[in-house]
Order: sequence, then C-alpha cells, then structure tokens
Amino acid sequence: MPVRSSSQPKPSCSVCAVCGPEPFLKRQAIADLANRILGHADRALALTEYDGSSAVLADVLDDLRTLPFLTERRLVVVRNADDFITRYRAELEEYAAQPSATGSLLLECKSLPANTRLYKRVMAVGEVVKCEEMKVWQVRQWLPERCREIHGKQLDPRAAALLLDQIGPELGLLDNELEKLAVYTGERKVISHADVEALSGRSREEEIWDLLSSISSGNQARAITLWEQVWQTDKAAPHRAIGGLAYGVRRLLNAKRAQEAGASMEDLRKAMMIWKDDQRLRAELAAFTTEQIELMLCRLLEADVAAKSGGASVQSSIEALIVEMCGRRGSRRATG
Repeated sequence: MPVRSSSQPKPSCSVCAVCGPEPFLKRQAIADLANRILGHADRALALTEYDGSSAVLADVLDDLRTLPFLTERRLVVVRNADDFITRYRAELEEYAAQPSATGSLLLECKSLPANTRLYKRVMAVGEVVKCEEMKVWQVRQWLPERCREIHGKQLDPRAAALLLDQIGPELGLLDNELEKLAVYTGERKVISHADVEALSGRSREEEIWDLLSSISSGNQARAITLWEQVWQTDKAAPHRAIGGLAYGVRRLLNAKRAQEAGASMEDLRKAMMIWKDDQRLRAELAAFTTEQIELMLCRLLEADVAAKSGGASVQSSIEALIVEMCGRRGSRRATG
C-alpha cells in the first residue's frame, strides 16, 4: 500500500513526491494528489507534465510561477525525476524553501531518501508518498480490499487465489481483471471461483508457454497440436496469433539475457511470469540457447512477412518453424 510520510496530508501540497518501484500504486498516488490539489479544475488548463530525463528546471519553475487561469492552483508533474533531482538538487532545495503560492510541484521518482535536505524541505510544505512493491501475501490481502473499495463486491478467497495464480502479483493487471469481473457479475455482490474460471479460463499466455515448452522438449506432435489450439481460438486474426507467439519468445529472450547478466530468481520470475515453479523456470531458460531464441524471432518475422505478402499462410509457416526447432532440439540431445 502507498505509505504517506505525513499523517496530516496538506491540501495544497506546494511540493510533494511519489517514490518507489511499484508503478500501479504510484499512478494511484499521483491521481489522488492531483484530485486533492486541483479538485474539479480543467486539467488542460491546470496540469503540466515533464519527463525528468530531459526537463529543464527554468521551464518547470516558469510553469509553477505562472498565475493559474480559471483555477486556484497549477500542478506541475515531473515524471522519472531521479535524474532531474540529481541535476538540480540545490535549486530544488532552494525552491522548496520558498515555493510558489499558486503552483504545486510533484516529483515522481524511484527514490527520495529521508536523510536528505530535499526530503525534509518537501515534508515542510507537502508530503512524500512511498509506493513499495508488495509481497505475495500482501497482494492476497489487497485483492479483496480493492474489490470491495472500488467495485462494492466481495471477492471469494478461492477466486482471489486463482486470480493471483493466473496473473501473478502485478497490481495493474489484477486491477484490470477485477474490473472485468465486476462487469461480468453484474448485480451479484460476490465474485466466485467459477466466475474467474468462466471469464479468464485458460489464458492465451499459458497456451503460448505450453507450446514453447513442447518445442523446448522436442515434442513436435504436442507442439503442433497446441499451435492448432491457439490458431483455432483466433482464426479471424492470424497476425494477432503470430504476434502472441512472438511476444512469448521475446519475453523468453529478455529473461535469458537477464539470466546471463546475473539477474536474481525474483527478477527472472517477473520476466517470465512464472511465479511458483522455480524448477519449471530453470527448465524453460535452460531449454534454448540465446542464439536459438533469436533464430525463433527471425523465423516468426519471416512468417509474418510471408503471410502478409501471400507467400505462405501463418499456419503453415509456424508449423514449419515448430518442425525446424524441434529438429534442432533433437540434434542437440543427440550430440550432447
């Protein structure tokens, strides 16, 4: 949950900061602060945003000191502000000591240590909201609370467990699923395990991973059967089907490169979205070399181009890719 460094939030918040690694909680905190500072003011007139990697302090200060038009305050948000803070720390400390009477500055950053002068000066005129990543057990508690608070519905514990198992502890994705479930259940006040199964079922993502697992084990027959299932569920959109497969391969490639760079198991779980089965995670990553995964991506691009130019169908191109990759797996085992 977002943790405010002030027990008495200041309505105007002349300078405030939202920091931490959890993107969904940060978005919520920024929206909450914007609503509190601007109320019902027209955001087009009252809100300006900058990218901290390229923002110039003089421009930000000019906006903060410009008198608001048809609103009581102006809000200036600097996103990804870590570099911005590093470049202009002394100037920001000076500004926080004497902020604009009608402008509010909001810094969105990864970190703002409490032992810095800037932190203390921000606290004197505003607040700092810390958005840390949640542990899985915290997400399990957050899900029913979020469902009740936003949708006025009770989330059955088994439904919450299934959602967490299918989606993983990604708050933004879980929040989207809750919204879909709230619409799906209509006037009913309880979201059940059956509702989650009916709405989500077996995800396309799981099908793609099973297909890649079959290729990794050299099981050509099962891989082709699984591809047929993916194909049959989206026959009207062949390029979307191949795009889903390419997305899975790219994620595998990113995780493989991260593993080679020494990434932790936690980072690899996030990259692969395999939350509970470390043995499967290691097996997936060990199944292919980086070069083989890059080759799969090249073949998928070729299949997409061939399908769009009429040279071959998506279905036949992917079947050929499966045969090729399973053949390479068989050759690797024979020589290994």
